[in-house]
Amino acid sequence: MSSTHDHDLHAWVRTAGRAPSAHNTQPWSVRVLDDRIEVAVVPDRVLAAGDPSFRDLLLSLGAWVECVAVAAAADGRGVTVEPMPHLDRLEDLPVRGPADPDAPVLVLRPDATAYATPFTPRDVDERRTDRGRLDPAPDLRADLPALPPWLVLLQVDDPAMRHLVRLGTAWTASRRAVAAELVRWLRLSPTHPRYARDGMTDRMLRLPPVAARVAAPLTRRPGLHDATLTVAGWAGRAVEAVVRARPLPVAPRPGEPLEGPQHLVLVARTPGVLGATEALDARLGLPPADVVEAGRALQRTWLHAARAGLAVAPHSEVVDSPHAVAGLRRRLGLRRSQVALAVFSVGRPAAPVPRSPRLTDRTG
Repeated sequence: MSSTHDHDLHAWVRTAGRAPSAHNTQPWSVRVLDDRIEVAVVPDRVLAAGDPSFRDLLLSLGAWVECVAVAAAADGRGVTVEPMPHLDRLEDLPVRGPADPDAPVLVLRPDATAYATPFTPRDVDERRTDRGRLDPAPDLRADLPALPPWLVLLQVDDPAMRHLVRLGTAWTASRRAVAAELVRWLRLSPTHPRYARDGMTDRMLRLPPVAARVAAPLTRRPGLHDATLTVAGWAGRAVEAVVRARPLPVAPRPGEPLEGPQHLVLVARTPGVLGATEALDARLGLPPADVVEAGRALQRTWLHAARAGLAVAPHSEVVDSPHAVAGLRRRLGLRRSQVALAVFSVGRPAAPVPRSPRLTDRTG
């Protein structure tokens, strides 16, 4: 293979570095060889406490793959994606440590047939996650590229969503291991050694400068860190008890306009009967390769939002909390065969959206 082609593969990987991931952990480890791209998982970057089913990991891998495909399309190429046996054995990953380059979960190979996509590497680069105020916008689903037939985007009304987010946030704070994992990925001061590399910065979280200065030591000094987790646990359990005691707000009447930003849930239909060679993740009810495919569809949805001048705010905490996801299922009337994979809000950002750091960003 020519050096020019090798250069293309590296460029595709750099573009895909802008893919989203929970807490901006960027859990993929990539090796570019002569005729393929191998993707392994970095145990140190997997949320062992917050993502025990590997849902967020698999969705982020799917988003990464979609970004590679978009970059390939800009060069008039496509990619074939081959799930490897290690994708079905994520539970065998160590809790800590680097990626094993000899245990890839996905292999991508260039294809001469161009990938059909309306998106470009610039769309990938300009997509933003916004944790500030989102103003209402037209229904994102109106002209959305088609989803696979086993996926659907359902909408939740704003009062219910606020209730569910409070419940999910309280659950996160009340579970010490989950909260500690979140704190580990906070970068609340430019003096943090990984501020420009990964995690969630004070700018991303839109923290006021005074709040960031006060909070930064709480995340990095062991004594303050432990005390903060203890207090957060008490507060989280108290809030969770109060919110759980309240019923969901009354649902809007059919046809009644919904207020606020749009809140969407990516719902998958689980397979009734699996083929003899198809592995099922019992915690999700879906084969891992299907969740990767759902991540690709989710990334296309978010790129579509970016093209429309909209920003997205993920709400993994709603799916993480058993009580919040139970309320979500009731609100949507989901069947046993349906699983909520991702929850997010979308709207017009009220202020410029800060750029999040990436390991593949070029500095200097």
